Amino acid sequence: MDQFERLLELSFLRERRKQMKKRLKYEERAIDRIKSPEIEFRKGIKFQKRTSNDYDRLKFRAATNVLEERRQAKAQKIKNTIMYIILIIIALAAIIYYFSK
Repeated sequence: MDQFERLLELSFLRERRKQMKKRLKYEERAIDRIKSPEIEFRKGIKFQKRTSNDYDRLKFRAATNVLEERRQAKAQKIKNTIMYIILIIIALAAIIYYFSK
């Protein structure tokens, strides 16, 4: 199960790396446009190319939510276990103190 979670986490990291790489390329192109401005006069409406980036973002966002929920559940389980252990120790200390008199 831990191996599956690790594999899942690595696949989401790969998706994030892809997104960061696309963003870096976009920023590099913007910097190049600023360095060498070319004036273009075009008539008409410019259309934005539709890509699967929106779908990838939604998929990645949902996956990160799943991983975060698992981490929170694991942390809550650890907290509950620690609280039970502390309660047991307190109860045993009280019993030992009561019978020691």
